[in-house]
Amino acid sequence: MDLTTSRDIELLTDTPPAPGELREVAPNLLWARLPLPMRLNHVNLWFMREDDGWVVVDAGLDTQMCRDAWEKLLAGPLAGRPIRRLVLTHGHPDHVGLAGWLTERFDCSFSATRTEWLFANWRQAQYGRGFGARMQRFFIAHGGSAEIVQSFAAQDAAIERGEFPVPEQLLRLRHGDRPRFGGREFRVIVGRGHADEHASFYAPEGHLLIAGDQILQRITPVIGVFGYEPESDPLSDYLDSLPRFEDLPADTLVLPSHGLPFYGLQARLEQLRGHHQERLDELLSHMREPRSTFALASLIFDRAMQEGQGRFAFAETLAHLHYAETLGTARRSVDAEGNITFVRI
Repeated sequence: MDLTTSRDIELLTDTPPAPGELREVAPNLLWARLPLPMRLNHVNLWFMREDDGWVVVDAGLDTQMCRDAWEKLLAGPLAGRPIRRLVLTHGHPDHVGLAGWLTERFDCSFSATRTEWLFANWRQAQYGRGFGARMQRFFIAHGGSAEIVQSFAAQDAAIERGEFPVPEQLLRLRHGDRPRFGGREFRVIVGRGHADEHASFYAPEGHLLIAGDQILQRITPVIGVFGYEPESDPLSDYLDSLPRFEDLPADTLVLPSHGLPFYGLQARLEQLRGHHQERLDELLSHMREPRSTFALASLIFDRAMQEGQGRFAFAETLAHLHYAETLGTARRSVDAEGNITFVRI
């Protein structure tokens, strides 16, 4: 969901680099943008010079348009220097998709948290399998039709086509680690909710935060319950992770994976909390009578449900319902046929 940029948030620039262009945002920290063939139409990468090569954070989706953008970078502003180290924020396909291509091409190292590397490998193992019987029952129990399940499976398959191979080795990153990239020391800040072990990177020198998807400039990261972990509470995980960023300086430059670099980290954290509280309040207002997750998603995310974003709308709705259960403001019921509904308490 788009959030209006407040006066407490200042953009570094309102113009992103074109595909194949590198733009310096701080000394020896350069920004590139790759196009994506989806509604979220880009992903940002961050480059740092190191000896005779480059360190890069994230890889992009394995599509021809992303490969073409990479070739422009390699032939142009990267000046023929190879990629020496690839660092991953998290294992979603728009970030890890070309990681295997890059590590094979340049024989470079690959650093990531273990959970995100394992998640990317698990997705590779699932490729082509479709939804099994348990996954289908999960959606139907929450009010979905057989047609909706089929459409969700098709959406899943379309995403998964562009994220292989996954690098076969990793250098593990942990919360609190202090790696050096491009001559700077960074502190690894692990967040949860959007991904299970998402890595952001804060550099005290220059007050720079490579935020990944954990803190975005205008949209909120997807916080959803997907069928592979049907009882999870990712919204609690996400909100519990935000305090890890609160002690960063007020003049921190936030470098998100989508959108534009900005100042105003603390204001943005408050916006993110407020957005999820507003979404929860709106959801509860429709729950005086028991309703299924799909019925509630159609009320809250009607446009998304109609525009091919139904799986994300469903997943975010269920995440808020599970969070409401954790808070004790909602209760689920399961009937004799396994159908699940929720009602406010």
